[in-house]
Amino acid sequence: MSGEPVPLIFLNCSSIFIFGKDEKYAACPIENGTDPCYLLREVHRAKEFRTYFLAILPIILSVIACLLNIGYLIAQLKCFSQEKTSFKKRQVFLISRSLSIILANFLFYVVVIVWKANGFMYTSAMIFILIGGINFLSVTGTYIGLTILLYTAIAHQFWYMTKLTLTHCWLIIGLIWILSTASSVCIGLWGATLFYPESAPISCSFEKCQQPLAIIIVVGLSICYGTVIGLYIAMMARLHRLVRKSSLVQSRSKSNSMTAMKRLGLNMITFAVGSVPILVVCIVALANLRELSSLGEGCKSPCKTFLHSSLFVEVEILASVAAIVWIIAMIIDPVINILADKKLRGLFSKQITRVSQRLRRASTKSTISTDDQ
Repeated sequence: MSGEPVPLIFLNCSSIFIFGKDEKYAACPIENGTDPCYLLREVHRAKEFRTYFLAILPIILSVIACLLNIGYLIAQLKCFSQEKTSFKKRQVFLISRSLSIILANFLFYVVVIVWKANGFMYTSAMIFILIGGINFLSVTGTYIGLTILLYTAIAHQFWYMTKLTLTHCWLIIGLIWILSTASSVCIGLWGATLFYPESAPISCSFEKCQQPLAIIIVVGLSICYGTVIGLYIAMMARLHRLVRKSSLVQSRSKSNSMTAMKRLGLNMITFAVGSVPILVVCIVALANLRELSSLGEGCKSPCKTFLHSSLFVEVEILASVAAIVWIIAMIIDPVINILADKKLRGLFSKQITRVSQRLRRASTKSTISTDDQ
């Protein structure tokens, strides 16, 4: 306990007052009726959320997601060289999805580095939104492409085998990435102005720019989300009708294409569950946009953090929920594909066996060398 006295305004909450850190808030101009102890608690809550739920936990989950998806990508590339051309068409979309997730994880580390170096400001907010945009839009495009591809493989097998080539699939993947990147750059540049209007290089007033832009972003994300889920449901309903009408299609239901469609269904559940909280966060942010945008107005100072501490808590919670749910979905996605694919399961089990054998040999050698000494 420090020998210095607790400032008068914090006497009622001396138990939570941190000497050497909270003195700077004592001189802040507090409005009449505002409880300084409440503001101090909110400041501490915001810092705790920032440390544990926006930095430590997301980084740990991100490392797990990155390692899983790198391993999954390596396994996909090995399988890709062994597959027939018809199966490679689907594989290129899965490879694209894995690359998107890995890229998002690496860019997430860039956000953390920029944030720790300069604080959370326009640049870090722009990169954060850019990452989320590229990942969400590229994965959305990939799922739409996979759904249409698998439906075509089952319902129009002749056209799928003769007309649709692997080159067409690569071109579609390239188009998805170009559109996702271009859209995400625009969303990142203008989207960050919603929270940091004064430090942004682009002028964006609340009534004429920020509010309409926020509505467009939320509506656009909702349309993308609804398109993926709606298209999958429509395609599955169409396939079930075909199964009832045609014994030929019914026999195909046991094929690899139908197995892939069922696997895609599990991925769709992951996409749906993982995206709903992000959409909710966007809607909540839109509803409180005026208050949240005020955090980016004026210069950053201890008093600004203290007086707007409840808003900072809200921002930390929104960002934490979005980041954690987003990364957990990245972890679940490759796990589902590995467990649902016999080839990948076999490949991973062999790799695990080899790694365990190498570890045993290394431990045996170290034990023998220790005994010799």
